[in-house]
Amino acid sequence: MPIQVESPVLNPIDPPLTTPRSVGAVIGLVSAFSQLVFTPFALETHSIWHARRVFKHLVELVTRAGCVRARLTVLQFLMRLRVDRDHRVYFAKDEYDKDGNIATLAALIGRAESGASTGLGMVEEQSRDDELKRARSRMVPQERDGRRASRGRGGQPRMEASRSRSRVPGRAMPSAIQKAKARDPLWMIPEVLSLSVAASDVASEGLMSYDPAQPSHTDSILQSSLYLTKLVEVIETEKEWEILSYVLCHLPTQLSNKHLFCGPRSKKVIGKLLTSLFNGISEGSLAKQVERWPDGIISRDAQGLAYHTLTVLISYRRCFESSQPLHHLVEIFLLGLSGQPPTQKCCLHALSLSAFELESSMTKYLSRIMEKLSQIMSNPAMAVHIIDFLAIVGSRPSLFVNFTENDYKMVFAVALKYLEHHNRRDGSLSISWTLSQHVRIMSYYIMYVWFLAVDMPSRKRHVQYIIRQLLLSNDGKGEVDAATEIAFDWLARYTYASADPRPAKSTLDEIVMNTGGQSKRHESTINEKTWILGNSIVTIRALEKRGWIEVMSRRASGLTKFLVRAENVPMVPLGDVDPDIISVSGMLVMDRENDGDEFADDGSQETIGHETVTLDDVKPLQLSAYPDSAPTNRGHLVTDRSKLATFFRTFDRMPVIDTHKVGVMYVAPGQEHETEILRNTHGSPAYTRFLKGLGRLIYLRGQVDVYDGGLDPDTDGEYAYAWWDDIGQILFHTATLMPNGDDPHCTSKKAHIGNDYVRIVWNDSGKPYKFGTLATEFQFVNIVIEPHSRGAIAAFSNNLHEHEYFKVTVQRAPKMVEFTPIGDFKLISATNLPLLVRQLSLLSDWFVTVWQRTDDVQRNEVVTNWGARLSAIQRFRDQVVTVDDTPEPEDGLAAQQRLRDFTTAY
Repeated sequence: MPIQVESPVLNPIDPPLTTPRSVGAVIGLVSAFSQLVFTPFALETHSIWHARRVFKHLVELVTRAGCVRARLTVLQFLMRLRVDRDHRVYFAKDEYDKDGNIATLAALIGRAESGASTGLGMVEEQSRDDELKRARSRMVPQERDGRRASRGRGGQPRMEASRSRSRVPGRAMPSAIQKAKARDPLWMIPEVLSLSVAASDVASEGLMSYDPAQPSHTDSILQSSLYLTKLVEVIETEKEWEILSYVLCHLPTQLSNKHLFCGPRSKKVIGKLLTSLFNGISEGSLAKQVERWPDGIISRDAQGLAYHTLTVLISYRRCFESSQPLHHLVEIFLLGLSGQPPTQKCCLHALSLSAFELESSMTKYLSRIMEKLSQIMSNPAMAVHIIDFLAIVGSRPSLFVNFTENDYKMVFAVALKYLEHHNRRDGSLSISWTLSQHVRIMSYYIMYVWFLAVDMPSRKRHVQYIIRQLLLSNDGKGEVDAATEIAFDWLARYTYASADPRPAKSTLDEIVMNTGGQSKRHESTINEKTWILGNSIVTIRALEKRGWIEVMSRRASGLTKFLVRAENVPMVPLGDVDPDIISVSGMLVMDRENDGDEFADDGSQETIGHETVTLDDVKPLQLSAYPDSAPTNRGHLVTDRSKLATFFRTFDRMPVIDTHKVGVMYVAPGQEHETEILRNTHGSPAYTRFLKGLGRLIYLRGQVDVYDGGLDPDTDGEYAYAWWDDIGQILFHTATLMPNGDDPHCTSKKAHIGNDYVRIVWNDSGKPYKFGTLATEFQFVNIVIEPHSRGAIAAFSNNLHEHEYFKVTVQRAPKMVEFTPIGDFKLISATNLPLLVRQLSLLSDWFVTVWQRTDDVQRNEVVTNWGARLSAIQRFRDQVVTVDDTPEPEDGLAAQQRLRDFTTAY
């Protein structure tokens, strides 16, 4: 029997002269539907009745039509349907991929042309360069006539390319037949649609996806559950790659329009969709039915696309009646960490989101996730995503309540291994310099955050391992670098206590010692001496109050103060009739709890969770020369009081933790210009709730403990939102809290927010927020929050259904690489939104700080506040200490470890 040769399918970029009749029929149905729904005819009841019948026929054609091109035309229409915040249906044309997710996924399988729009309303970014390069490498070169040449993988013909039973094994195929089998793609990004829709991007007046006022009313409701069921069927049984690939690339974006699938029937189908994807990936059956694959594409690529749909399904967690589907989500993301780099990145981002949204499931699988991270961390491109994940999980203590000592050790191993890789890098970097520096800084941050997460009695057991790994990262350098010295100093501070990095005001200090200011403090001092001990400066003051001594230790990681009373000095000496009753009463009330709640915090220092300070261990360690543990180091007494006073004035103004400032703006409905945005003095109820979760409202006037971000209470308002822990502080420059005054152009507000590296934009405008809306030289990162469904009418309603979930996107400056776990977008609940955005703000400000100082090419080390404090101490020591002939300490890694392991001596 002669071999049948299929007619080659024409490229959609070069459309055929005649449209197949089946495609013409689909176009007619689409035109009828759009006329019935998107024109004034929609106001008539019978029009909506007919429109629902047409929609049902279109959905059936997705799988029943015999022509692949006709089926694809149906999908091109259906997968562009959206609803607004009032659940009204519209056809998205101009902004159907405003976040660029469809283009990103299409690039992964070679379906995006170079320069395809990535959305985001900004200049083309470098954020997807890796994926685009990989995708282009898979794409078959085009011939001059627009047809693709056929080629196999690795230059060899693919034996499985044809399933024809008439094919003779081992026999060379005619060249004409090979060309027919290498079919041109039916769709590419950007797409050229063969259909037209009346009134595109205009919401229907008669057709809705759901009616919150009448949930049981279905006469005017789009059958979205029927459509979603058909997509599940495509995912499970589809044989045509053109159809399956189109669905997998477009479904995540359509699912992000949550109001389209919020009906009760749709919620049931969502569960079926999750089950289908979970089984298809875990069993390896997804896309196995495809009969013909393009060159360089296999079923694993289809499964990689499916992870993006699963990520969006996290936001549908309320549709699942039990916790098992949620466990399946985390389990399948864990499985994806064994995939290709694009899949690994997608799953890391999904797991970062799950840390907020799927807490119980993450708790169950977290130990296994950490084990897997330790196995895949060798890929430099994954470093920033792994670090982001560890930072986010470290901010959620409830996730690792069941962690063992080995679990914590795995976390430390990942962070410390990245430090070792960074310090041993050669001249050429596989990642950008900014990204390398960011990973280095964040690796130290991960070590600090997770060390504080360890319960106090267990911290000592991790010190030896951490010290050894830090020394290994400096092996071959001759001396330990500044960042490692700071790490040693920080470990000495927090191993035995979680005391604040700066002493807070106390009743004992203010009342008993009667120190109303710095001048009074010196007046109350009888005698004072200062020693330089290694990288610390210790000052001991004998106070005027009988028997009281003040001891202060200034170190890179903070300031420790002890108020000590010598019991050998009697409170009532012989012949004295004036006993020191004030000191006794002061000590009794110093730890009294504050009564009542305050409207705003005064900003006094506070740790994440105060632990008992073991003074027997902390005091000698803070007053020692550690980490300079040489036996000859007896300290150096500073006798030059003028140099000492100058040093103290400068050094005591240096922050004891890292400080960040982030701008916050509210964009009201219809607003587009910077002045009207900055002039807003309030926002929607959802925005107000977001601010409350973002930080704590502090009173700025007289503030000394919390970083004020340069705000002046007289001109910038008396209140601000801030957040802090033992490691850093964030001050949020919130435009709605700042008064406008006699400043029509909001110059004062812009002076603060315009100079922030990172800005949070709450966008209720109903339009995409443009990257350069705020005209400033500091255009680096915008974290944009907006409704998952378009529209501004419901912005100021207090209906929780309207504000259950929000979409978060991150806009970046041109050529700035991707460094956040957001990807193109993420959906997150209103409850967890401020927690995620706060972490994004911290990660972004760290990254942009490096970016701004290095321009991604200059190899400048970024100095933290702790680094600046260490440098100041070392400079002062060089000024006042004379170098003597001190014998060299014993060399070798083991000797260094013995000297620096303070747990054997304190």
